[in-house]
Amino acid sequence: MISKECYVYISLPEQYESVTAGKFVLETDDRGINVGHFIYGRSYLARSEAVELDLIELKLSDKVYLQF
Repeated sequence: MISKECYVYISLPEQYESVTAGKFVLETDDRGINVGHFIYGRSYLARSEAVELDLIELKLSDKVYLQF
């Protein structure tokens, strides 16, 4: 299995600096099937000004979101 990961940053409303919103991991299994995982960071979820990256697919939560 091959795995690649990156951190996701966002500039919050009325702020100029970016903050880390979470982490995205892309895994490719032995059959070549890609599966993406995203999870919001705990420190991001604790921010009172945190916003959802996607209002429908990525609600503010500590769950792991999967994308096939």
